Amino acid sequence: MKRASAEILTMLIPVFLILTACGNDTTGITPPVLPHDPVNEGWKAIDNYEYAYDTMDNDLLAVTLDNGFLHHLLEENWDDYNGDGVIDSTWGYNLELTFAEGYFSAYDCCEFTLTGEDQYTWPEDPSGESIAYPRSYMLQFYKINPSGQTGFTETGEFILVCKPDSSGNWHLTHLIDL
Repeated sequence: MKRASAEILTMLIPVFLILTACGNDTTGITPPVLPHDPVNEGWKAIDNYEYAYDTMDNDLLAVTLDNGFLHHLLEENWDDYNGDGVIDSTWGYNLELTFAEGYFSAYDCCEFTLTGEDQYTWPEDPSGESIAYPRSYMLQFYKINPSGQTGFTETGEFILVCKPDSSGNWHLTHLIDL
């Protein structure tokens, strides 16, 4: 019996060492604590946007978006979103939050990943303060149930545009589908 216990212990020690090593930060780099506060740079607004979806936090999304936010749609997605009889090529802050809240309440989980590093001064802003961040994305909403996961995955590209407000806090002002 002692031999069997010793053999089991011998097998478990490497597993224990691997598991404890995975939890240790040996690089000395501390990852940022999300959400960012203050949001004193555009990339922090982008991080908060991604984090708002990952955590399904409509309140964080609301403060990340500028009150004048516009979502620019691809032509094949133009429709009468506000019910006024006019085809819309964009929708604004309130409808963006309404759609997000609908997804957040309909699904159990969200995984949202943005990739890309480029940024440039957005030429549509005469003040020169807006920064455009072209990004690829993968968005997955799903429900977890006994028979497995159900939901949807969407991938694509868009440009996120951020600008500081009068107090220096950055917000997303535009999302431009590509």
